[in-house]
Amino acid sequence: MRKACCLLLLSVLGGGASQQKKLDVTTFVVLGEGLAAGMADFSLRDVYQDKSFPAQMARQMKTIFPQPLIQSPGIGNVPGFPSLPVRVPTTLQTTVRTPFPPYLFVFNLSVPGFRVADSINRRPSPPLVQDRDAVQTSTNLILGFPALILGKGKPLWTQLEYARQMNPTIALVELGYYDVLEPAVKGDPSLLPDVAAFRTNYSTILATLKGLFAQVLVTTIPDPMDTAYFTSLSGATRLVGAPADVLAGLYKLHPSDRLTVNGLATIGSQLQVNETGTLPAGSVVSAATADQISKRVDALNSEITSLAQQNGAIVYDLRTFFRLMKASGIQVGSKTLTADYLGGFYSLDGFYPGNTGHALIANELLNLLNQTYKESFSLVDVNAVLNTDPAVRFTPAVKRPGKGSK
Repeated sequence: MRKACCLLLLSVLGGGASQQKKLDVTTFVVLGEGLAAGMADFSLRDVYQDKSFPAQMARQMKTIFPQPLIQSPGIGNVPGFPSLPVRVPTTLQTTVRTPFPPYLFVFNLSVPGFRVADSINRRPSPPLVQDRDAVQTSTNLILGFPALILGKGKPLWTQLEYARQMNPTIALVELGYYDVLEPAVKGDPSLLPDVAAFRTNYSTILATLKGLFAQVLVTTIPDPMDTAYFTSLSGATRLVGAPADVLAGLYKLHPSDRLTVNGLATIGSQLQVNETGTLPAGSVVSAATADQISKRVDALNSEITSLAQQNGAIVYDLRTFFRLMKASGIQVGSKTLTADYLGGFYSLDGFYPGNTGHALIANELLNLLNQTYKESFSLVDVNAVLNTDPAVRFTPAVKRPGKGSK
């Protein structure tokens, strides 16, 4: 089924995978941001949370995995798109969190918009809904519910404190993506995290988990420039119809510039009515800026790998997985999923995968666990997930040669 993807193991404990102790999946806890939470199509909501890669992993590992499910249309804002005031509950929502009464504790602690420092420092705080702060509201609903409504004196834990209280037997850390995502979307390298500060915070997280004697799996940070949010001029032709050289001339673009989703939408709208004009801020990222961002991602991933080795954690190279997807895509059944915008791997926001993308990531991680711990977890049926995945709605089927084909 796969052509481009492979198991991407960066490091295991010094003596190799054969020296790992037996894996205990009784308590599977995840510390992450929007990617591990299941963010997709501009919000966090139950229909996507149920297919997040940690949730799909948990089902294959046959372990309980309570999640803080959010009723549609969901909560949260996405970088690169207008930030809207928090309205909870809103149309179609009743209790917001499901099931209700909610689980006393959850194991997927991932919060959209979290940076590495937030895992250590940000904690729930009243009121439960803060209409000008989507990240704090998400923190409250995910990490602070039901504690915030049970009265005074109830513990309000940070993400890392919460994980420690759950006493995990296996912990997955997917952090750092949002740290680089927002600077990339804004095209501003000055907003990228300082490498030394990042290392200090990430070290605190891994040292804490090591102290709990949990088996720890960490993922590297995907490079935002490999996502569907950023499109080359040649790639834009498929979406807006105009050749790359025409786009360069109309909008005074350099051939190596990247167009954002908003830039593509603006160009498409203008070409539709034959009225081209100046592109709004946030429409274009230069090759020089993209290079700075990619180099910082490399530096941060180097720190993650080093710290994982020091703390006995294993590393899955999610960055390389995303890069392979960008380079060659992947065939699933009759569909070829690509990292192009509307190519089937990413949801409509352009940088969080759809359900099938999450299934592919889950299988990569399950393969890594099987190899490292000599387990035999069965893999997710990716074809079954694809058949109900909204992200592949526009993806054409692969035309296979018939007997009479030349």
